[in-house]
Amino acid sequence: MTEDRLVNRFLRYVTCDSESRFELPFCRLIEGELKALGLEVAIDPVGPQCGSDGCNIIAKLPGTGEPLLFCAHMDTVSPGKNIRPVIEDGVIRSSGDTILAADDKSGVAAVMEALQEIVEKDLPHRPVEVLFTICEEIGLLGSKHADYSKLTAKEAVVLDSSLNGCIINRAPAMVILEVEIQGRAAHAAVDPKSGIHAIKAAADAIAAIPCGNVDDNSTINVANLLAPGKYNIVPEKATFQIDVRSFAEETLQEHVLMIERALSDACDKYGASFTMEQHRHSDVLFVPEDSGIIQSLFRAYEKLGVQTKVERTFGGSDATWLNANGIAAVNVGTGMAGAHGVSEHIAVKDLHTTKDMVLALATEV
Repeated sequence: MTEDRLVNRFLRYVTCDSESRFELPFCRLIEGELKALGLEVAIDPVGPQCGSDGCNIIAKLPGTGEPLLFCAHMDTVSPGKNIRPVIEDGVIRSSGDTILAADDKSGVAAVMEALQEIVEKDLPHRPVEVLFTICEEIGLLGSKHADYSKLTAKEAVVLDSSLNGCIINRAPAMVILEVEIQGRAAHAAVDPKSGIHAIKAAADAIAAIPCGNVDDNSTINVANLLAPGKYNIVPEKATFQIDVRSFAEETLQEHVLMIERALSDACDKYGASFTMEQHRHSDVLFVPEDSGIIQSLFRAYEKLGVQTKVERTFGGSDATWLNANGIAAVNVGTGMAGAHGVSEHIAVKDLHTTKDMVLALATEV
């Protein structure tokens, strides 16, 4: 342990396991610390809807002026068990066999430390609301199912990106397509002509579907092609998933129609059939650069001497569901790097900058 309370808090958090769907110990830790600070704490029991043993945590600190919401997620990707962080030359790293869990416990730690500083020093502050979510890493599930009736803030900062000073104000709409191609089984050696080859139909369809950056505002990806069965049987079924994202809803739907045509053409060619289920992951996120929350962030970062930039991302965050529920939310960086891998790390100075940014926003009255 060090003499740096924020660092010690972060180390305490990352060594409390909370892989997605198994967040309960960390939820209880954060709940206890918030209550110890005197905040009004409410448990948001979304665990059953997310397939998790955990819960979202909502907390409020009364103040003067317009309320501001801070949001971060408590779950981590794997390998996230028995994390052993090390500090080298001012940088906190994993030991190399697990993630570090700076994604997103750097955000949680920054918010918690700023709250403690406000309470201890009795600093003037605006009303502060906190939403710590579960199951963000597996589909933004905690924020999707959150009870927004318990929140009053109309502006929010989500702390779940990389570079300090980077403000993400745009993210795409996203759908996941579940495709099943139905062929007909037959013995591949004795009677192959009686079969309808589902993999061949799937391959033709996939070959006709562009992947990657298909235009300036859209991406498509095909994954998880499966056709289990015996090696000597013409495969009767093939399944795969398609991730479609676009910053324009109209363009997104055009891509979905293009994919449907490719599936129809391929199945017609082989005499197969298909079903395609569309699952909505998220809607378009857009917060104008002249909005109040972004202007507040500009002032906070300027005060800290941090260069700022506003960007868009093709990735998702809890900001999407906050916006869908009437809260103007942007995603900001905490300084974490190498997220989702065993090389994940964060500089101590970036952790402090993030805490200072939260403090500056909360005390802007």
